[in-house]
Amino acid sequence: MRRQAIQSFVVTGVNIVVLLFLSLWLDNLQIQSAVGVVGISILYIFLQSAYWWLFINFFSWLPVWLYPLLTFILAGGLIFLFGNLVPGILIADFATGLQITMALTSVNAFVGSLLSLDIDEKFDSNVTRKLVARRGDPEVTSVPGFLFLEIDGLSEKIFRQALSGGFMPTLYSWLKRGSHQILGWETDFTSQTCAMQTGILFGNNDEVPAYRWWDRKNRRLILSGDPRTSAEIEKKVSRGMGLLSDGGASRGNMFSGDATESLFTFGTLLDPSRGTGPGFYLYLVSPFIIARLITRYFMEVVREWWQALMQRLRRDKYIVSARGPIYAFFRAAVVLLQDLITYVTINDVLRGLPAVYALYVSYDDVAHYAGMDSPDAFKVLREIDRHFARIERALQFAPRPYHVIVLSDHGQSTGPTFQAAYGITLEQLVNASIHGDSTVYASLNTNEFWDAVNAFLNESIHANTRTARVLNTMIRSKTAEGMVAFGPERNKNRKLREQKKIDAAQVVVLASGCAGLIYFTDASQRMSYEEIQIRYPDLILNLIQHPGIGFVLVRSEENGDLVLGKAGIYFLDSDTYEGENPLKNYGPNAAAHLRRESSFASCPDIIVNTAYDPLTGELCSFENQVSHHGGLGGPQNFPFIFHPVSLPVNGQPLVGAVQVYQLLKGWRDAVQRQMLPELSESIVTHN
Repeated sequence: MRRQAIQSFVVTGVNIVVLLFLSLWLDNLQIQSAVGVVGISILYIFLQSAYWWLFINFFSWLPVWLYPLLTFILAGGLIFLFGNLVPGILIADFATGLQITMALTSVNAFVGSLLSLDIDEKFDSNVTRKLVARRGDPEVTSVPGFLFLEIDGLSEKIFRQALSGGFMPTLYSWLKRGSHQILGWETDFTSQTCAMQTGILFGNNDEVPAYRWWDRKNRRLILSGDPRTSAEIEKKVSRGMGLLSDGGASRGNMFSGDATESLFTFGTLLDPSRGTGPGFYLYLVSPFIIARLITRYFMEVVREWWQALMQRLRRDKYIVSARGPIYAFFRAAVVLLQDLITYVTINDVLRGLPAVYALYVSYDDVAHYAGMDSPDAFKVLREIDRHFARIERALQFAPRPYHVIVLSDHGQSTGPTFQAAYGITLEQLVNASIHGDSTVYASLNTNEFWDAVNAFLNESIHANTRTARVLNTMIRSKTAEGMVAFGPERNKNRKLREQKKIDAAQVVVLASGCAGLIYFTDASQRMSYEEIQIRYPDLILNLIQHPGIGFVLVRSEENGDLVLGKAGIYFLDSDTYEGENPLKNYGPNAAAHLRRESSFASCPDIIVNTAYDPLTGELCSFENQVSHHGGLGGPQNFPFIFHPVSLPVNGQPLVGAVQVYQLLKGWRDAVQRQMLPELSESIVTHN
């Protein structure tokens, strides 16, 4: 109580100072007495509560497209109307009232961040919970629901460090009290979100060889972060029995898992028939929230600039040019998206949805440029933990109990860029090895943060609202075929130029972290080792002999799938090797992963993986990143599942995203069909 009283006193004092400055800046605001400025500062707090009471009880019943208009009129009007009743205060017009509201809200957000005030907790309790109780039609039941919270790119190794280091106190408290335990699992070869989420959410990630790949049949480059492509992938892998089928909700994911409701999800952005939920997230379009979000956004921009400067002053071992000043604006956008996802997820559990899967991407994004175990990355995990704490508090008021499962889809591994370590890119290495006989097209950088920004904008413009139509007109120049396309690989003019280069190229070189994918575009099917040797006799040899390359995967007409190393060959078909095993540093399941990858019709003609050093734990990235993922080697292949101990697992290793689906779907089916006791009897608890 004492701490809250002190915080309230500080906030009121800050509001008074802000109002005094506003009176100097705004001609239509006059403060004539000290009593007046104190009075309007206190009035602002009461009017904020009155605003939300009016909205919940009256305006929330109106069409959602009216929310932005009504909420701004209501907020500014209340200050204008009642502010003039305070002795010594004169507010000349409605616009001034709205400016006062926005300014005070922004400053409160800034002060609240500095003092760690529980602003979000109060909002969840006083606004979100009451709104859902009136409008959400909660389903009251004793059958537990499932809440899946995914932290993109967090390995089991770093997760354990974050828990022990005090960066995730909410999750650590679950571990300490014995309600949850950590279960590690191993990714497939292509350790990235597209392939892992299709496996986890659908139980099927066949023919997803990387984040992007060459489509031989249609002679085009597939970019999984494009909503059109994601929709195609979702349609191919879905069998109607996804993890979120039968009433579940997908929030911020690449794919929906057959969810009934889907928001900010790439795979369903183009589906006009899917539901998004009751539209509660539009209540965020109010002065009290917009001003707070804008303030948080620019605070995050400044934070990134400061952290990037500190990284350079510390002279961290690896620093990449991609972490420039402009990156801060996209990092801030990703953080805001997580705020929105948390709001929507809290709505979902308060409505009692049977299953919710929400993705938090900020750790993966920051770790790419700051490092997976950097101070900046751990600070992001602290912020994510605060989101989880908000959700945990909201669960107390949910109409059903929930099993909360925190998991990751892959990890990250650290090392220098290939170019920094060896003075050459993969594109240049390939070019030098084919002696100019063919034209090479290369795409070696992945900007996943653009995916999150585009998902939010596409979701916004495709809503059936007047606001959406206004926004659509505003960003028409960045819209192609009805889809927003911001970012280097999505710019319309650049895409046309790139397509011309692709059409003219005989060789396509792509990067996925430490994995390189090489395609020969004039081949209708995968080119064999023998055919490659005839056409480009130095290519495979130069790749193998390069000190930064760990192994090369090709298919031989005579010997089947081959993994070639500097001093040995692994024959995948017979599971034997001659000479030195080229896969010895990549784990006991490396051969199985590559065998499966090689079975895909879309598998590259040549797969290249950089060399992994088990002593340092490092391997190079073909992309411009400090920490990366997409192939084999290090923590990137070992994510985790942090699950309630009441959910049984067996002692067998979990290998591949499909097995994760089988475990999670098995839990949900057993619990929600009231079969968990029978399941427990047949499964030995994991230790």
